[in-house]
Amino acid sequence: MLRPTLPPDELTAYLFGGARSSLLTEVGPWLVASSRFRAFAEAYRDKIRKKARGPRDEEARRDLAFELAFAARLLDDRRFALEYEPYGVDKRAPDFRVTFRSLRFNVEVRRLRQSLTAQGAPVDPNRLIRAVFDKLGQMPPAMMNLLVVGAEGPSSAADTLAPAMRWLQDRAAARDETLFVQRGFAGTRDFLRHYQRLSGALWFAGELDAPPSLWRNPQARHPLPAELARALTSARARPAS
Repeated sequence: MLRPTLPPDELTAYLFGGARSSLLTEVGPWLVASSRFRAFAEAYRDKIRKKARGPRDEEARRDLAFELAFAARLLDDRRFALEYEPYGVDKRAPDFRVTFRSLRFNVEVRRLRQSLTAQGAPVDPNRLIRAVFDKLGQMPPAMMNLLVVGAEGPSSAADTLAPAMRWLQDRAAARDETLFVQRGFAGTRDFLRHYQRLSGALWFAGELDAPPSLWRNPQARHPLPAELARALTSARARPAS
């Protein structure tokens, strides 16, 4: 990864302007603390600036903050390198293409908004399943794909995501064509083709300070190797230089 060339204050002003905002408050300190994250933000400054100045409400700004927080978290581990929106802007494609040592995989990020997870309440499995349906359509074939989910409140991939995925597998086994057609797939076989592209899901409960939990798809065509799985769950929450 390239080294940053812009001072943190100059890059911050370019990305977020002079006005104080929740994005500036949250992301600004990472630009100071981590030279790797600053180099990433500098390399993709035009994309980040456009996104940062586009959100019209606080939930949209929090979506972007979560996306950038995940990037900062990965970049704290020097074994990871990131490309931002490598398949093009405004396309149904993953947010990141990541290299871990010699392995490459895609990452799609989804923060479950307050409307999806009432504060302090368990995640609504039906709404979670709808979110999974939406993201499956963005995963390319022929390589590993990881879904990163941020949820409010205490939960884990084992007690929240895994049951939802088992339900989807059961519906596919029962050939519930109506369900999958209603969700934008051609039918059960088309759903399974997309489902098998999903290598796993990294689940964050609350803030990214807490260690994530990982669900690995037993039906994945490209499973997550054990070393990568360990690295994903052990990456530190705060960036360092």
